[in-house]
Amino acid sequence: MHAAGVEFYQRAGSLVRCCVASARASNGKLLRVPGIMPVTPPALGRALGQVASWEKLNHRGKPIAIDPPNEVVQQIAAMIGEWPFPPLAGVIGTPTLRPDGTLLATKGYDPTTGLALLVPPPMPAIPPEPSKADALEALRALGYLLAEFPFADCASRSVELSMLMTTVLRGLPPAVPLHVATSPTSGTGKSYLTDVSSAVATGERCPVVAVAPNPEETEKRLIGAVLADYPIIALDNCNGELASDFLCQASERPILQVRPLGSSAIVRFSNTVTIFANGNNLVVVADLVRRTLVCQLDANMENPEKRIFRTDPVGIVLADRGRYIAAILTIARAYIAAGNPDLLPPLPSYQGWSDLVRSPLVWLGCSDPAATISTARAEDPQRLARAAVFGAWADEIDLAPQTFRTAELIELAEETNSVDRRKRRVSTPRCSMSQKRDTTGASIRSGSGNG
Repeated sequence: MHAAGVEFYQRAGSLVRCCVASARASNGKLLRVPGIMPVTPPALGRALGQVASWEKLNHRGKPIAIDPPNEVVQQIAAMIGEWPFPPLAGVIGTPTLRPDGTLLATKGYDPTTGLALLVPPPMPAIPPEPSKADALEALRALGYLLAEFPFADCASRSVELSMLMTTVLRGLPPAVPLHVATSPTSGTGKSYLTDVSSAVATGERCPVVAVAPNPEETEKRLIGAVLADYPIIALDNCNGELASDFLCQASERPILQVRPLGSSAIVRFSNTVTIFANGNNLVVVADLVRRTLVCQLDANMENPEKRIFRTDPVGIVLADRGRYIAAILTIARAYIAAGNPDLLPPLPSYQGWSDLVRSPLVWLGCSDPAATISTARAEDPQRLARAAVFGAWADEIDLAPQTFRTAELIELAEETNSVDRRKRRVSTPRCSMSQKRDTTGASIRSGSGNG
């Protein structure tokens, strides 16, 4: 089959094939959506029948045509690790760049990246070595799409530009940060920002994953979306605090290991997904903070949903999608052609994204989208609570420059206060580090501002 050109691939220990599904948009337009499907036994038998003639002898000893035997089909399906088919990293519907900066724009499987490009849109030619002037013109084209969104600051606008670029260039960096949009009230345009990015990357508005009342149920929905090979996953209406072990994994790890719902098997595959989230007064907490870029919108009005856009950014993109894909590729290639000038210090876990998206934007005069991480860290309620605990310790114990072990802090907290002082206790959070009070090595040093 491989020698005959059958387009089967290996992914997560299974045989798969690429397909293009037809769907109708809300306006009735026919969409062609690329996807990945498992090679079922009937599909495998059909391919065997197409590339070879299968016969058996009848009762008279004469050869007659037959379908491929089930035993052969089952044997091939079980030959994990022996298949000659190439590995598939993912399916894309948008031209992108290879690791060496060359353009991946030819339909079909690309051995260098392991990506299969299906149904690419028509796209204007891109100069072999675009200039900075070309890149600035391309940035203006992207900026026109965002002109009417009420960004709270320049860094938030850069986060949305990163959303546009990251979805197109996602096949190149091994990991990309989570992109979040938040605003004080609904109707400010958070979901529409996601739609604009999705329209460029996929040719359609962005389907969303609803937040469930139970966090475990939300993670199951996210895992299902990842297994379905959605290029973009958008978590909708994440009001309040956002924390998730799975989002930490999916936004940082080049290889994902997940367990499908209802199965005990672990599926392992390359991570090519881009994750967005939006919500009112959304606050990123805990370990997710350093993995998240935050775009803040504020229309400064009571009912922002009543605003009327003079333009239709999604409609503009869908009418000439190739133009905006070319603009993104021009920015990235111009930066590479210029020799990666003023390369920013690597962002932990996201150096590839930083070099390909973040540094080119700053090179062109935009604010650093990663600056929003510091803002999110300062607003993390868990970090603020932890700082309050340390502050209370310092006020109560009258710390001199010295070190206290956890057991010593507990002992001090349990001491009876003198008569001339207010009677109160020092409250300390329990954690795994302090369960063995006699042997723990955990300590607090006075003057340190971290936990």
